[in-house]
Amino acid sequence: MNAKDFLEVAKKLQNSEVEAERRTAISRAYYAAFNYVKGFLKNENIAILKDASGHKKAYYYLLNSGLSEARKLADDLDNLRDVRNDADYELISPKHKFDKLNCGLTYRRAVKFFENFEQIDHKNLSKGIWEYKKKTNN
Repeated sequence: MNAKDFLEVAKKLQNSEVEAERRTAISRAYYAAFNYVKGFLKNENIAILKDASGHKKAYYYLLNSGLSEARKLADDLDNLRDVRNDADYELISPKHKFDKLNCGLTYRRAVKFFENFEQIDHKNLSKGIWEYKKKTNN
């Protein structure tokens, strides 16, 4: 399975009349982005745990890679995760609305995340992450 397959599910559900399906669209959009990063890291022989710490680790690797484009990706990934957490865990969210408009915006942010990730210099990203790992023993 490809991480982008989750993005296709998000695309299908973002405009649903059912709030639970729109929330699922947000969750799938985040997991598409997260699993894409995780796959990149795995290809670079950088493992991250399957528990909640893996999500933060992916964020920190991007954030501390030394590339400004990767810092933006880290922020985007973290923002997608924040919305996903609310979609999955906050039945009455004080921060987010899960209407069609906001679910569509979240889906488009995930699409943009992929576009931006594909444009980044992967060789320099990997190098920067490995340097960060060596400095921090992570």
